[in-house]
Amino acid sequence: MQSLFVCIVAALLSLVASDLIKARKENELIQRYFAELKKSGYDKNIMPEGNGGFGSPVEVRCEIFLLDISEVDDLHMDYRAMMYFRQSWNDSRLTYPNLPFRSISLNDRSLIWTPDLFSVQEKEGVHHTLISPNSFIKISREGEVRSSVRLSMTFQCPMDFTKYPHDVQKCNFQIESYGSTSDKLSLTWDQRTPNPVSFYKNISTVNFALKDVKESVSHQTFSFGKYTILEISLVLQRKSGFFMIRLYAPFLLLVAISWLCFWIPAKLLTLRLPLLLVILYLMVDIGSEINGKSPPVSYTKGTDVWIAVCESLVFASFLETILVHILYRKKEKSMCKNDQEAQNVLEMDEKMNRVKGDSSINLVANRLKCNGNMHKRIDKISAFLFPSLFVLFNFVYGLIYCCGRQ
Repeated sequence: MQSLFVCIVAALLSLVASDLIKARKENELIQRYFAELKKSGYDKNIMPEGNGGFGSPVEVRCEIFLLDISEVDDLHMDYRAMMYFRQSWNDSRLTYPNLPFRSISLNDRSLIWTPDLFSVQEKEGVHHTLISPNSFIKISREGEVRSSVRLSMTFQCPMDFTKYPHDVQKCNFQIESYGSTSDKLSLTWDQRTPNPVSFYKNISTVNFALKDVKESVSHQTFSFGKYTILEISLVLQRKSGFFMIRLYAPFLLLVAISWLCFWIPAKLLTLRLPLLLVILYLMVDIGSEINGKSPPVSYTKGTDVWIAVCESLVFASFLETILVHILYRKKEKSMCKNDQEAQNVLEMDEKMNRVKGDSSINLVANRLKCNGNMHKRIDKISAFLFPSLFVLFNFVYGLIYCCGRQ
């Protein structure tokens, strides 16, 4: 039994020792490779030959995987994104056909030539180094270099708030070489992968959800020459749930309550006016809160239109209440000034449908009744007109600001 245990321990120790020897040998070979590379006159400041031979541009293939969008700032018109940024290119000077490795990992990227890429829209960026630098470079036997790094960057994004809060923002950021023109360095998306630009599903922030990511390649000519540009377009759709609860639902309820005034008798001015004044105060208070959270722009936003129309309808109800009360007061005064004969004519008016009277008496009765009930007719018309106008406004508002979202 003891001999079996000793054999097992000896076998394990031999395996560990062989792995250590193998790792040590590999490290020695890699160190010898870089030492020979240095002796061969390798200069990291000189670009490698292009894929088409001497004089052709170096083709740098790029790939981006979007990990997260942590913040979209309306006020500063920017957003912060975290991503894996991967590059690959061929450097024939780095081939090692005689070494028994499929790839060599390089910890110090300053030892070899790397593309001088940057993002045009970047405001600030962070290369993650917690625990260890979140990057690597691998060199294949054929001299293909693969680089990967995890970055967090803040990009500027000009935004259009015309349809706010139902807006869809398109934020673009571009990647290009800082000093190498397209005849020296050619940028392209890595077509060896199905999606050279991809992202985690359900990426969203408090206010926005990422709906789509598109990539493209373009060229732009500057005073120093023509440059290749890789462009990524992010489609961000604003979440409108907050505005449904804090803006639309309260305003719908307040506008509907304002219609109750049309069913309250005109003589009860002390009941109708305070109700409308309270509604107007609440609307102004809610509107101020919403505008305080909205981006300050010089043009009209969707929320501005909604708030203005709702407040205008309630204010129109306020003016209608004053008008019908004035008409009611005039009726009361005219009734007091009419003589007993006019009062009798009004009382006889209900009997005129059964007993045919003198045409002049009918004319006087109808005229007095029409003038006396004018305030009631206005209230009845308003009770139908105001809701109809509000429904029509909601339909048009939805077509313009909601259905047009892309």
